[in-house]
This record gives sequence, C-alpha cells and structure tokens, in this order.
Amino acid sequence: MKKSINIMSVLLLFAFVFQGCEDFEEVTVPNFTVTPETATAKVGEPVEFMVDNAPNFLQFYAGDFGHTYKHRNRTNAEGTVTMSFLNSQKWGLGGNASGTLSVWYSRDYDGSGTPEAVSNATWTEITERFNISTLYDFTFQESGLVDITDLADGNTIYFGFKYFSDNTEDRQPEWYFDELSITMDVEGAPAPLTVASKKEPGFTPVDVLGIESSFNAAKWYFDGGKDHWRMRGNSHKIVNEDWLITNAINLTKVNPDKGTPLKSFSEKLESFTHIYETPGTYTVTLVGTNTTIHGSQETVKELTITITE
Repeated sequence: MKKSINIMSVLLLFAFVFQGCEDFEEVTVPNFTVTPETATAKVGEPVEFMVDNAPNFLQFYAGDFGHTYKHRNRTNAEGTVTMSFLNSQKWGLGGNASGTLSVWYSRDYDGSGTPEAVSNATWTEITERFNISTLYDFTFQESGLVDITDLADGNTIYFGFKYFSDNTEDRQPEWYFDELSITMDVEGAPAPLTVASKKEPGFTPVDVLGIESSFNAAKWYFDGGKDHWRMRGNSHKIVNEDWLITNAINLTKVNPDKGTPLKSFSEKLESFTHIYETPGTYTVTLVGTNTTIHGSQETVKELTITITE
C-alpha cells in the first residue's frame, strides 16, 4: 500500500511539473491600451499617447506620410513617374558649344560598366524631353520635371547621360551634373514617393573610347569638393565618348512604409509623443508583440486622431 502511495505521489508531482512547464512556455497575447491625451491637436504640437500594460515590443505607425501600417509591405506602386536633374556647361567653342550632352535609356544594358556592354546595349534617346543647358557660366539649369510614366513597366531600366564630341577642331566643353530625382505621385500620398536619387541607386561612369588622361580630364568623375558629377573640359582635340549611367532602376519600386519602435523587451513605456506637420485625420496603428524563445503573439490596435491648422 505504501508503495502504491509513493508511486501516486511521484505521478502527481510529475503532472504538476509538466503542467507548470506548459504554463511557462505559453506566450500571452498582448493586452495593451494606447490612449492619446487628446483626439484633436494642432500642427506642430506634440501629441502625447498614454500606454497601459505595454507588451514586450511596441511599434508605432503614426499614419502620416511614410508611416502608414497598410503600406508596410508595399514595394511597388502605380502612379505618375517624373524625372529631373541639374546640368550646366562651359568652355565649349564653335561646334562644341552645344549638343555634346544627350539623355538615353536602355532595357538590355547589363550594368557591368564596360565599354563593350555600353556599345552592345540598345539605347533610346529622350534628350528632347529635357532642358539641356545652353548657358555658358556653369549656372545649374533645371532639366524640367519630365513625365516618364511611359517607361515604367516594372522591369529594370538604365538611364545614360552621354557626352560625345567628334569635333576635333574646337575646344570641347566641361559639364556639371547633379540632383537626379525620380519620383512617383501616388493617389492619396501627400508628397511624391522617391524612386531614385543621385546617390541611390547611384551612377557608373564609362569611358567608351578608353582615353587615358591625367587629372580626371576627358571623362566623367565625381568631384567630392563640389559634391556633383563633372565632365572636365578637354582641349586635346580628340574624339571623345563618355557615359554617366545610372545603376539599375525599377520605376515602379518604392520603399515600404516604416513604423517607429517604441520599446524593447526590457524597457518600460508609459507614454510617448509624436508631432504631426500636416493637418488631416490620421489612422494611428500600434503593433504590440510578446515574444519569447517559446513563440510570439501579436496584437494590432488602431485609433484616429485629427490634426488641425
């Protein structure tokens, strides 16, 4: 009888420990609340949000431009795509005073940056869409905000800024190039979405004729002191062809909206603030997560706040 009692005691203890382990491994569903101090605020005023029973991790989507929860996974969009850049030139003489810079695009360039790849690619000229500088004082001229939506088909495209002169009688010009901007106007967005800029995805210069020259002459190079691309003037009377080519661009690709992490596992959070810069009604989204080595549970909550002038 005593032996049976001992066996039962062991079994009960084992069951208790097993149940305790199950309870320990269970990850609770976040049950937090976030309450704005006021449902209506003014532009430029800090809005305070009170947090009760904060989860292990909390992420905040303010609902303003670039921080909308519903666009957190958006990597492609449809809209009006525009392109612009700054350009200027000087020192070209005679027949080289104009017409040495042109704009092209290619869908089959391989992006390798070799003269052979540039020569073998199919390039379509679109120079006539842009304002190419005819000034003669290095004052940057705007290309104009040009609609290139017709080129946005979801595939990779490259833009090439081609310098070419086969006039060996007159001095060739020097060009400055800066502030490439490709943006997309999307319905419902208060500002254009950035598709490409002068640093993202960047450029590759290609000297097609392979002219070797000291002091960065007769080729495109990035002038760190001036912080823009430069084609230094050449007075050596040579046939010259040089390309400044963007790295691969997808004209429909956009950056996903991002949330703001408010706390990590070990941090306490009772309140936080956010400032809205534009009037409107915003859907604020809070994503709370409880995470351990045994799993993760998530709760998404929404609230609305109105911002006035």
